[in-house]
Formats: sequence, structure tokens, C-alpha cells
Amino acid sequence: MWTWLQFKFRFNILGFFYFLKTEIAFSLWFFNLFANALRGIFGVLGVTSSEVLRGGHAVWNPILAHQSMGGMLVLFLGGLWTARKHLKAVFRKALLGDPQVDDSAEILSYRSAVLILIIGTAVLVGWLWLAGMPVWVSLSLFFLAATLIVGYTRVVAESGLSDGSPPVGPVGILVSAVGSSVIGTQGLAILATTYFWVNNVRSFVMTSCANSLKLGEELKGGKQTLFWALILALGVGLAGSLWTIMTLSHKYGALNLQIWSERGGYEDVGNLIRSPSTPHLWGWINTGIGAAAMALLMVARWRYAWWPLHPLGYPIGPVWIMDHLWFNMFLAWLIKVLVLKYGGVGLYLRTRPFFMGLILGQIVPGGVFLIIDHFTGMTGNVIFWG
Repeated sequence: MWTWLQFKFRFNILGFFYFLKTEIAFSLWFFNLFANALRGIFGVLGVTSSEVLRGGHAVWNPILAHQSMGGMLVLFLGGLWTARKHLKAVFRKALLGDPQVDDSAEILSYRSAVLILIIGTAVLVGWLWLAGMPVWVSLSLFFLAATLIVGYTRVVAESGLSDGSPPVGPVGILVSAVGSSVIGTQGLAILATTYFWVNNVRSFVMTSCANSLKLGEELKGGKQTLFWALILALGVGLAGSLWTIMTLSHKYGALNLQIWSERGGYEDVGNLIRSPSTPHLWGWINTGIGAAAMALLMVARWRYAWWPLHPLGYPIGPVWIMDHLWFNMFLAWLIKVLVLKYGGVGLYLRTRPFFMGLILGQIVPGGVFLIIDHFTGMTGNVIFWG
């Protein structure tokens, strides 16, 4: 598949990425160009994949999609390993009530958090099982979804990424790994209802909560009220989105709303039922290649202070959104490097209001026209989305 570079200018993306660490900004655009170079090399050499990787992925090349999944697996499991001492303390407090572990500064006690985790997982897996999905498929799907959600949340929280998407969806990866035949017709039908969990979405509740917790560090005193504020926001958002979807579906017809993930899910499952698939060996191999590359990048960053590449850029480099935004990332990185080199921190601090203005100038008009459209009935004033 041939590829080409896209040079698109986005004021808000330029503004957002000016505030990122130069190491991270550099890695984000570098790994996108690296992915584009690989696509070009694949095209010249005739390297292709026979796999039809269904599942609403944000990385369209099957080879790179599996490699991104390998990177996300290492990011997720590596994070658990790094946090192992803290997690042991959490479970000691939750299960044994260890008085030496203090959780008073958290928005929720460790016991409550672990209890919610266990109950939530049991309900989720149990619901899928009762609906007709084999237990092992439910557990596998939950693990892959958790890997992508937690991994992408770490990418957003640690890098400051303002726009992006998880590289792949768990359903397509699962079907590629084990084949559709062993999942069964009923299991596949239930899989279609889970597409909206991760597939090519632009935001997660977990990413918003992670940023909220960071902002919550500025609050004085107990942070338990922040938990209930998050619950209230989730409730209002859920009620508002359900009302909007139901109203528009009844008015225009749900099939006309372009609800991509759900429509694509049932179409994919229908194709798999008609033409069952087998495990894709090269998917496993490319996932292993991606995991090895990610592990090497993480080790290099830990051991060598001079290492310029941040591993967070590797798994999301091939995402289609990054193809649109890489040039803005490059410009923001270049401007910031020059500002710090020739003007120091003082000049950087003086230039920050200008780049904040770029963000507001791109976003505020969209909000204003939402209000105007509501009262005038105008349509077509689309808020910038990527």
C-alpha cells in the first residue's frame, strides 16, 4: 500500500503540542514518519498482509496494527510491573486492612476501589457469558480491552496528547488471534455489541478521570468529594447522550446517524459467520515484533539519559489521526526547541499566552456556533474534530 505525507495546519494542535515536553513531541511526530516510511517500504518491496483485520482499528495496515498492539501490551504489563509495590500495598490495605498503608488522601478508599474492580469485572464478564459468549472469550476480551484502555490512558496522561485514538480494537485482535470458528455464532453476535468499548473512539472516561485526578492534586483537604463529582458528571453525560441518541434515532432513523462502531460491528460479524476465519500466525509474529521493539525502547529510556525517543510514541505513531497532525507536532516541537535554545525559559513563559490563544481561537467559535445553530436551526457548522 502506497503512502504519502499530509501537511495540514491546525491552530489548536499547534497550541496544545507547544506545551508538551520536547522529548515527547519529538517522539510523536518521529514515530508517525517512521510508520509512513515503513508503509512506503512495504509498498516498494511488495510486502502485504492477506489478513482482513476487522474491528474498526485506527491503524489500517494489519502489520503495523499488530505491532502497535504488541507495544500496548508491553506498555500495560510494564506499567503493572513498575507499580507492583504500590499495588501490593493497595491489596494489603483492601484485603487485610494494613494500618501502615495510608489511603486517606485518595478519592476512594483502597478497599472500595478493589471491591468496585472485582464487582465490575464479574458483572461485565458474567453478562457476556449469560448472553452466550464463552467464558474464556469474555475474559480474553476483557484483558485486551483493559490493555488498550489503561495503556492509552497512560499515553494521554503521561504525554499530554490532546488528540488521538487507541491504535486497535480488542475484537479484531481477538478474532485474529484465535479465529472466529472457536468463538461460535452466538459468541460472535455478542462480540458485535462490544465494538463501542474501544474501537476507533476519541475519548475514554478513564482518560478524563486521570486528568481530573491530576487537577485534583491542587485541592486542599480530602478528595472524596471529587469522586462524587466524577460520578455526577458521568451520570449527566450518560443521561444526556442516551436522550440525544434516542431522540435523533427516532427522528432520522438510527441507520442514518453514522454510528460507525455499532454498524461496523454487526457487518463484520455477519461476514465472519458467513466466512469463518482461522488463527492468523503472522498476527502473533507481528505482535511479538511490536512487543520486542517497545520493550527495547523502554529499556533504552530507563538506562540511557541521552536516549531521545520516548516509547509512548511507538504504539500510536501509525494511527491515522497522527497522519493528519504530525506536521503540527513537528512545528510545535521545532518552535519550542528554538525558543528554549535562544531565549531560555523566560522567552518560553512569555510565549505561552500566544499558543494558549491559538487553542481558544480554534475551539471557542465552535462553541459559539453551537448556540447559534440551536436558536437558528442552521446546520453544517462542524466543530473541529481531527
